[in-house]
Amino acid sequence: MPRSTLFLRSTLLLFALTGAYLFALPQTASAVGCQGGDCTGKSPVTEGCDTDAMLVEEYDQGTSLSLKLFRSPACDASWAKVTIDSTDPDLYTQYVNIFYVPQLGGSETVLTGGTTSETNFAVPTPMVGGDALAKGCYNDTSLDLDPAPETWARQGATGGCTQWH
Repeated sequence: MPRSTLFLRSTLLLFALTGAYLFALPQTASAVGCQGGDCTGKSPVTEGCDTDAMLVEEYDQGTSLSLKLFRSPACDASWAKVTIDSTDPDLYTQYVNIFYVPQLGGSETVLTGGTTSETNFAVPTPMVGGDALAKGCYNDTSLDLDPAPETWARQGATGGCTQWH
């Protein structure tokens, strides 16, 4: 076999193997709008972080209410989402929050997602980015209430939280 033919075959084989390798590489999530701490306070849907969402924990109140804590590896961010049963008018007003402690420490902070209603049955919170400890919560009293505080109990409120993650 002439050297030129051998060289051509070797070159073509090299290109074919390189192309196969590039297609086999894991693809990173494209179109995410934020990363880490830049995601804090932003919407997981608007930023595209919900496309690779992983369920971290689910807290259910019977079959009528579900609280889920999600994490996006591509965005390096977490958020909570409350979904209520549309046929249960007792659940129409649930306040949805995510509490977090920054990675380097500091005070517990809350981001509010809003309120469920008779027309809005699923409410996500804004995201918390980076390695901050976070927990998702809901309650029927106010937007910034932690229904499962570490040191005291608030009278008259019902609600629940995920564990800290």
